[in-house]
Amino acid sequence: MGKMFMRGRLRRIQKIVNTMVKHGFGQLIQSMGIDELSRHLPRFGRKEKKHADLSKAERFRLVLEELGPTFIKFGQLLSTRPDIIPRDYVNELSKLQDHVQSFPFSKLKETVEKELKHDLEFLFESFDEEPLAAASIAQVHKAVLPGGGKIVVKVQRPGIENTIEQDLYVLKEIAALLDKYTSIGKLYNFSDLVDEFSHVTRMELNFYHEGKNAERLKLIFKDDEKVFIPHIHWNYTTKKVLTMEYMAGITLNQKDALKEKGYSARTIAEALGRAYLKQIILDGFFHGDPHPGNLGVLAEDKLYFLDFGITGHLDEDKHQYVIILLRGILEQDTELILKAVTRLGAVTEQADKQELKMELERLQEMYLSMPLKEINLGQVLHELLEISFKLQIRLPREFAVLAKTFLTLEGVISTLEPNFSIAELIDEHRSEFLRYQYSPKRITASATKNIKKYLRLFEVLPESLIKILEKISGGEVYLKVQISELEMFLGRLNNMVNRLSFSVVLGSIILGLSLLIQSLEITLFRQYPFAEISLVLAAFMGFWWLWAILRSGRL
Repeated sequence: MGKMFMRGRLRRIQKIVNTMVKHGFGQLIQSMGIDELSRHLPRFGRKEKKHADLSKAERFRLVLEELGPTFIKFGQLLSTRPDIIPRDYVNELSKLQDHVQSFPFSKLKETVEKELKHDLEFLFESFDEEPLAAASIAQVHKAVLPGGGKIVVKVQRPGIENTIEQDLYVLKEIAALLDKYTSIGKLYNFSDLVDEFSHVTRMELNFYHEGKNAERLKLIFKDDEKVFIPHIHWNYTTKKVLTMEYMAGITLNQKDALKEKGYSARTIAEALGRAYLKQIILDGFFHGDPHPGNLGVLAEDKLYFLDFGITGHLDEDKHQYVIILLRGILEQDTELILKAVTRLGAVTEQADKQELKMELERLQEMYLSMPLKEINLGQVLHELLEISFKLQIRLPREFAVLAKTFLTLEGVISTLEPNFSIAELIDEHRSEFLRYQYSPKRITASATKNIKKYLRLFEVLPESLIKILEKISGGEVYLKVQISELEMFLGRLNNMVNRLSFSVVLGSIILGLSLLIQSLEITLFRQYPFAEISLVLAAFMGFWWLWAILRSGRL
């Protein structure tokens, strides 16, 4: 089994090499040192002239589309990271879509029965064979539970887990080569990005996580009568099967149907804006894929959400700095934006803080000086990601998800109601958000969290100190102290000591010779004026030394 899996990986790598060469990336393959793999491929070395007039970004998109679901999803992730890849690649990769055929109902029936341990006829009163939707990982069918409850069942595509695991392994190998042999890889560490993608993809493959995301959002909106999150049927849910309540409403991509039913576009836009502000600003956990097919309206203008595979989660620190960032944008305060970006991002040594400030001031002139209702928050956040790419600042994944969410959300809202502004909505409720941010409940929670950290520190500190002292006593610890401009200071100190020593010695010589002249009788030295000559020479040296000090300006 292991040998078969390894052979499968080798064939997959060869397929990737062949595809990249076909689309004009042969030089990159050679620089990575894997061009010998192409010897197994008869097409290596042939030029594909039909794509010769396309840009590198367009050809890269074609490579990912040809390589299938895992690479398409990876490209979609890259399209949300303008802090890592250039704008033309972001624009191209944002066009990536899953174009997959639905898999046979017989395969779906087999998966459901294996996962739920019963025959389909026993589990459901009815089950539609035609899917409502099909994607690279799963497809969705409508069904009815015993008793008449209408549901939708999401079933994982057979064999997709093994295919994705194989592709993730190959992606990791490619990322390691890019990190080793390319300048952009050394700067941005694609291995970390692939690890992040692998984690997200494996979470997506486990439908339990999607169900838990839905329940968390349901808890956020438990007191909100205008937002509805479908119920998860856990008895009918496993890692590969997700069953949830059917929403008999109209999705936002059905504009004509919404109009026929007489729904107010303004009311929907406001409800959607408030729902996302509650998620992002008040809770720090949000639905991360607000395209029109995942949002809908029930009777009485009640908004509902679908597809909980992609979510964003801001921990306490990131949440606080995102709020500071949004405040900075609304108040047109460059210092607040600078503070938030530097605290959120992994600022490298190469990043120039002054240049960052200049870029933010340019951003303020371009986007923030306009009236509040015209500010597109998603575009501003996207621009911040591009500035980060330019200045080599690595922002966290959550920030990229947030930027994409705002960008998609504002696009949906502008289609519904062009005159509605998310920025204005935030500004209207700024006092409410600030009140929540600095509420006793939130401050108490933050203080409790910090107290727990300090208690943990006090627990480990004594043991850590004992270990350090043991190493010091055993001669295993060496202390190296480096003080800025220390060598220059020591050089000046050395000159001062030398001058002082010279002055003392010179003074002693003059004094000794003076005493010698006074005490000498008729001797050999008296016959020759050695002492007088030496005294004159010493006096001359003293005057020369004084002149040297005066000229140096350090008297």
